[in-house]
Amino acid sequence: MAMAASARPLSSFLAERTPREFQDLTHGLAALPRGTICEILGEPSTGRTALAHSMLATATLGGEVVAVVDSHDTFDPASAQKAGADLGKLLWVQCGHRLETALRATDMILHSGGFGLILLDLCDMAPAALDRVPVSYWYRFRRAIEHSPTLMLILARQSVARSCATRQFGLRQQTVQWRGEAPFQTMRCLAMEASSRKPMGTSPVSMEARAEEFAEV
Repeated sequence: MAMAASARPLSSFLAERTPREFQDLTHGLAALPRGTICEILGEPSTGRTALAHSMLATATLGGEVVAVVDSHDTFDPASAQKAGADLGKLLWVQCGHRLETALRATDMILHSGGFGLILLDLCDMAPAALDRVPVSYWYRFRRAIEHSPTLMLILARQSVARSCATRQFGLRQQTVQWRGEAPFQTMRCLAMEASSRKPMGTSPVSMEARAEEFAEV
């Protein structure tokens, strides 16, 4: 079973977009500028996937082409579609649990151009493997994306791009609501808190990911 979720602030709002920016989905936490690398960091069940799906939906519904580089083959197109993403404008690269393949694929996509959003999912990659990635990779990615209309979004448990990331956001789980009776429970709603780690000094924002529909996978 896969949960299709959409992330939005607890107070409803419409995400505004400008030609050079994605308005991040934390309603005023910060704007995600084009031509940069941004990181969404958090442990499992902190809303990383729901937030990523919402950003894919924002981009594709705005007519942009997006790419998902899926290091561990965990991306669920059905859930992304139920969150509003247009799969006809989405390139999905499955990397078969191979970090080097994910990095090479990202490099190729960045240099090909034409993408509004490139999502690199490293959430399930071993921290030791990520620590061994040469810093030259991230500098190469940053040089490739700067002065372009593309946003590169990295999902991970820990910072990997380090100084090459222009924005870093940390997600933390607050409460979880379940439906059904144990042991056959499914998640109904996840409340989370998003805070800016880079730059710092911005107040945390409360958000929620709510299950909208369930589908067999």
